[in-house]
Amino acid sequence: MIANSLPVIWVDAILLFTFCEWLFLSYKSTQTQRGLRFADISAGLLPGWLLMLALRFASPPELTIEVFVCLSLAGLAHALDFYRRYR
Repeated sequence: MIANSLPVIWVDAILLFTFCEWLFLSYKSTQTQRGLRFADISAGLLPGWLLMLALRFASPPELTIEVFVCLSLAGLAHALDFYRRYR
């Protein structure tokens, strides 16, 4: 591995985590009838998931640390947005 690169498996892990998040939030929404509706959850997660999927298909076997930092910051912004909406 090059010193300033990360394996693409991290993008795969983020994609899987986002899918699990969608499943959990959708289940919680239908069970409690509180928070965001299924359509709002799906609309909030789908664009980012598709962008990460596009990155995954276009990426070389190694990604630079800058790409990983940007993905991490996007995930943090997303988490803060959903936290604000559920409050």
